[in-house]
Amino acid sequence: MANGLAYRLLGRDMDVDDVVQDAFVEALRSLPRLETPSSFSSWLGSIVVRTSAKFLRRRKLQRRLGLWHRDEPIDIDTLLGSAMPPDVATELRSLYRTVEKLPTDLRVALVLRIVEGMTLEETAAHVGTSLATIKRRIVKGQQLLDQWVEEEKKRES
Repeated sequence: MANGLAYRLLGRDMDVDDVVQDAFVEALRSLPRLETPSSFSSWLGSIVVRTSAKFLRRRKLQRRLGLWHRDEPIDIDTLLGSAMPPDVATELRSLYRTVEKLPTDLRVALVLRIVEGMTLEETAAHVGTSLATIKRRIVKGQQLLDQWVEEEKKRES
């Protein structure tokens, strides 16, 4: 679960192991604060989301400073899998082509909501923010995605 979630948030497997390991270290440190053992999976997922978001922010900063040299394109076909319905695959391809341009907070919100299929409440809980904030992030991210997709269509035609 942790590997899959981190992989879909990061979009590549090159750094997934490091992010998941960092998430488990944080989980071990925070284990005494886990109030309901039956919610362990959701609790761990929240830690993976926050750790992934922190990694994405750090990577963007390193890119701006010229310290990030390991970029590789997202392998969309691996993310989607072969059993995905064609219409869903088309939508997800569009999402992942443009998702790296988004600010980290918008990217994480959209991936959790669209790719992971989480409810708004689940998305807000995993990100650690209010329902109103997560709604704003999803709307803003969707607007940017729609705008970029339209611009891409104009360039292609």
